[in-house]
Amino acid sequence: MITMNRLIAGLRRRLRRALDYRVVRWYQLARYQQAWYLRRLFRWQEVDLVIDVGGNSGQFAEFIRKRVGYKGLMITFEPIPWLAAELQRRTASDPNWIVVNKALGANPGQAQFNVMNTSPMSSLLQPKRDSQSSMKQFNQVEQRVEVEIATLDTCLNDNPRTRECRNIYLKLDVQGYELEVLKGTQLAMSRICALQSELNVIPLYENQPGYMEVLRFLDTAGYVLSSIPAHDYEHFPEMIDFDCHFVRRDRLTKALTAPPSGSSAPVGGA
Repeated sequence: MITMNRLIAGLRRRLRRALDYRVVRWYQLARYQQAWYLRRLFRWQEVDLVIDVGGNSGQFAEFIRKRVGYKGLMITFEPIPWLAAELQRRTASDPNWIVVNKALGANPGQAQFNVMNTSPMSSLLQPKRDSQSSMKQFNQVEQRVEVEIATLDTCLNDNPRTRECRNIYLKLDVQGYELEVLKGTQLAMSRICALQSELNVIPLYENQPGYMEVLRFLDTAGYVLSSIPAHDYEHFPEMIDFDCHFVRRDRLTKALTAPPSGSSAPVGGA
């Protein structure tokens, strides 16, 4: 019976690979979609650097390593000192994963950073006082810490390993501070082949730009929307936020107008 069960399990795995399908729980769907999308994107654009802004406990970086399979250079920016220190300890054996204890913004300086009772909600912005969202209970300030703010342009230029990277993937999870980070990335924009950002439908922070404002900024900066993974319906019927994936318009146009050339094409195939 055990041998038969193993045989059936093996046949199921082969069938899934052959047909490229998975049966997953609804709350895992977005992760499967993102892993598939990013594996393909990284091959297409030959990504040579991943920048993880708002690393928290390393969830996204671990996802990139384990689920996407990217082993190249990666930099995680995490402003909360004890989270950054723990990440530095965990990544000591990975020379291609650099952890930087800084926040990113439009201009260098110092600022008070709000550490929330749910650490992924922590932000340079104050939580919205009149919020009616179900997320309000998770977005309470527990303490404030002084953090250093740098611009991504400066960080990329100062590091010899990143200075020559030409196919950069940027991930933003900065709780309402997306535009400020992007404003400090003007010189590197042409090298950022693609990016993803969590955007709020419901504002959770004071003076937080609306998601349409961020979309317009990225459109002007030369990016087009490429993918929106499945939404997490844990807070049904309220839609709090969603992840957006963008690619540079000029690179997409070049790929779509180029003669068919095999596996590097961005459309068709797996």
